[in-house]
Amino acid sequence: MRRTLPSLPWLVAGLALGLMAARLALAPRVGERTPAPGASAASTAQVRLAFSQPMDEASVTRRLRFTPSRNGEITWDGTTLVFRPAQAWVSGETVEVRLDAGARSRRGLTTWTATHWSFTVREPRLAYLWPAGEAADVYTRTPSDADAVRVTTSADGVVDFTLGARGTQLVYTAERGAGETDLRGIDLETGQDRLLFTCPAGERCTSPALSPDGSLLAFVRAGVQSSGNAVLPTAATRVWLLTLGAGPAVPIGPEGDAASTPFWSPQGWLAFVDLTRASIVLIDPSAVDTDPPLAAIPSTLGERGSWSPDGHYLVYPDLVFPAHEEVEAERAPALETHLFRWEVSSGELLDLSTQAGVGVEDAAPVFAARGAWILFNRRMLAADGWTPGRQLWRMHLDGSGAEALSAEPFINHGAPAPGPQETTLAYLRYDVEQPLEPAQIWWFDLETRQGSRAVEGGYLPSWIP
Repeated sequence: MRRTLPSLPWLVAGLALGLMAARLALAPRVGERTPAPGASAASTAQVRLAFSQPMDEASVTRRLRFTPSRNGEITWDGTTLVFRPAQAWVSGETVEVRLDAGARSRRGLTTWTATHWSFTVREPRLAYLWPAGEAADVYTRTPSDADAVRVTTSADGVVDFTLGARGTQLVYTAERGAGETDLRGIDLETGQDRLLFTCPAGERCTSPALSPDGSLLAFVRAGVQSSGNAVLPTAATRVWLLTLGAGPAVPIGPEGDAASTPFWSPQGWLAFVDLTRASIVLIDPSAVDTDPPLAAIPSTLGERGSWSPDGHYLVYPDLVFPAHEEVEAERAPALETHLFRWEVSSGELLDLSTQAGVGVEDAAPVFAARGAWILFNRRMLAADGWTPGRQLWRMHLDGSGAEALSAEPFINHGAPAPGPQETTLAYLRYDVEQPLEPAQIWWFDLETRQGSRAVEGGYLPSWIP
């Protein structure tokens, strides 16, 4: 039988189909998406799109859209686009993400179809320890839910805890008996609880601080000694740094210095209080042996500070000599505590409390989520303004616009913890006329200036976004 060759049009069509199939096979594709389609995500959730090959970054950015619209920062982790929203997503809303077709790879190939999906934003949760005076565990609850959820189940109790990795991980100090402790971590997305560090026998590890990306854990390590029926840490304390899942912990800072209270900047720098040198020390964790450190900020009081969300400023309380005569004559002059703002780029130190014009005790500064306000506690020392309890206050970043949020003279307001949405504040509250009663955690509505009790006997409030 005689075979007939295909006609030219069929050859052209076949060749075109083959080329199209080859381009489809070689075209860049979107793989894993985070948050996953249909997921319930934190209000601070990052959006991540993993591509199958290196991309022309500008061509991707031009085609990425969010509904509702949201400004933010776009970075790349290899072939994965990472979008960090400038403001928290609104709890309860559905966020739609769309990448239009036509994004190019570095080889000039384009995506053929659009990629779109959505996720919902869950309500932020307040985490805290409960009950006071007993073996405590970490619990969470939301402002709209009266029922608390138990997060940890430690047999001997939890000492303290920290949140990191944008609120997706929780690290806590678990009592082990004989005054010793272990450090454990919980993945708040999966609920997995695992041992992170076994503190050596005869030692106590506390004050965990998790780096922003969740890869590094700083903590304080000290020996323990018996004192009557109590087991207490020794005065010699040192900050240690652990790379999670990779190697042993290493000590930070000069040997012999009494160091405590590690905390992280948004850039991933590690800060801690060095009581021996009366300073807050700032180091680059990738160069822990570098001498001198990045900075040593003078601090007589020895308390940690709070970083602005952009990492440009550190605000912390410190002692100052009395400079006002308004304190009542029958009381000994009280030392003032002021809030100081340290600027990273210039090293400039600014006293934010002098604008009060009178003696004050300012404490516990913390930035609101967007960085426009500093929340703190204040007691006026002037004779006509002094109160037994500290009140809730807020001020602008430069110390201007200071205003009282509460006016309850016999209630001490402490540990302010502004929520991610900047509408609700949690704080620790106790009645100075009832010193034997346990402290309470209260909600405070920043718009209506009204408060309500959240937890009786709770303490150490912190938000899970």
